[in-house]
Amino acid sequence: MTLRLNPRRFSFRMEQPVWRRLSRKTLLNSKYLKVYSDKVNLPSGYTIDDYTVATLPSGVVVVATDIDNNLITQYEYKYAIDRYILNLPSGSVEDGETPLDVAARELLEETGYVSDEFELIKTIYEYPSKLDHVIHVVRAKDARKLHSPSREQSETIGPIKLISPTEAAGCDFNTSYNIAALALTLPEYIKSA
Repeated sequence: MTLRLNPRRFSFRMEQPVWRRLSRKTLLNSKYLKVYSDKVNLPSGYTIDDYTVATLPSGVVVVATDIDNNLITQYEYKYAIDRYILNLPSGSVEDGETPLDVAARELLEETGYVSDEFELIKTIYEYPSKLDHVIHVVRAKDARKLHSPSREQSETIGPIKLISPTEAAGCDFNTSYNIAALALTLPEYIKSA
């Protein structure tokens, strides 16, 4: 017998002890990244003296399609890996902004497109063992070109690439947040194995 759970209807509450932070030392405190070394006590009684965790600003990734159902993407340079990658419009949540505000702003800034239809699909954790970073996946439909992109100075973004559903098999998305966002909204745009 196979047990199948509907993830939308299944919830799990664990009434078990959790890790308890005994102390925290700040290793790095910058605008884009904070790194801490925590001393934590585990439910088993074991203590870890130097459990390293990081904090990043919350982010939004926008899965946007135009009026012809083409996926709006771009090539963006990522310094840590020293290469351009195929990317969905994305950005950080600033004080006072909602994920939908950020989605509209980033779609316009990075691509020059606007939409009247934004929907928050899901909020996901990128790597919750070591990182408290959350990513809000937002779907935008029937986007239309308003003007040329007006990108931030800290961004190096190449050309916009519109990808049709028939071209989707050739897409090469290789970041966890892009793949997760597409899997939640438009799985047909993920490169087939």
